[in-house]
Amino acid sequence: MEEKQWIGMGLAILGALLWGLSGTAVQFLENAKHINIEWLLEVRLLVAGALTILLAYVKDGSNIFNVFKNVKDFGKLLVFGIFGIAMAQYTYFQAIMLSGVGVATVLQYVAPTMLIVYLFVRYFKIPSMGEVLSIILAMVGTVCMVLQEGLDFSNFNVYALLWGLLSAAGICVYSLQPIELLKKYSAMSIVGFAMFLCGIMAVGIFHNFESHAIWDGMTWLGLFTVIILGTVVSFNAYIEGVRRIGAVQGSILSSLEPISAALFGWALLGNEFTLLGIFGMILILTTVFIIAYEKQRKLKREVMAHLSRK
Repeated sequence: MEEKQWIGMGLAILGALLWGLSGTAVQFLENAKHINIEWLLEVRLLVAGALTILLAYVKDGSNIFNVFKNVKDFGKLLVFGIFGIAMAQYTYFQAIMLSGVGVATVLQYVAPTMLIVYLFVRYFKIPSMGEVLSIILAMVGTVCMVLQEGLDFSNFNVYALLWGLLSAAGICVYSLQPIELLKKYSAMSIVGFAMFLCGIMAVGIFHNFESHAIWDGMTWLGLFTVIILGTVVSFNAYIEGVRRIGAVQGSILSSLEPISAALFGWALLGNEFTLLGIFGMILILTTVFIIAYEKQRKLKREVMAHLSRK
């Protein structure tokens, strides 16, 4: 596999792993430090967006503002921010509130299937066998990991289903929408401006200016994990990975997030593992090797076709 593909896979995986760490930190801040989650969402997006914009400016200078000079591209940026990052996070929190994290997570990982259906309907792009198999394994694996803690449907309702599927749609948008923008602008500038716009929207919607948290060193460490590692680094890594390997493969690799969350929860918060959860991990990890194998075969076919034309 060419270096670009390996790096792309590595970046997408890094993004997913850091999202899992961020989820563990959010759980800690909510349960142990009693932080206001809506305040955390506002601060997370505003601070992470501002820092990412600053890093982009250091790297590319005033070129980062070029996206605002093109009305069409600015519109795409707004779609990415509002219907991608903002919608995915807000609807996920709503689904958790209505049905619990287990059901919400399962619904969220309908995203790769949604992507394949969309690409087939919109562009008649037929998925490869590896993509189909990876999606099946990722979804079954996610369900197994959620089931290890017990899946409670007693509070489940139609609104939870709606919010969960909207969260999956949000993942599809931020996996697919920025690809054209990333051909013209840097990933950091696009992600930074999208996050900052989302943060402004969150403040306008929630108006939460009090954290209600117990402030100490661990609270600050948790905020660093959520804002810097789980947002600035993770989103930029994932979006750059998607730019290199494509939206479908990126969304499949993002299913490593529940593995990461489970491992960090076990190591840092004392959460337990079961055989069913371990089996789910194995299924999800298998998708990484399937994607890598398929990319390797595709590269070999391209090389052979190139040599046959000589």
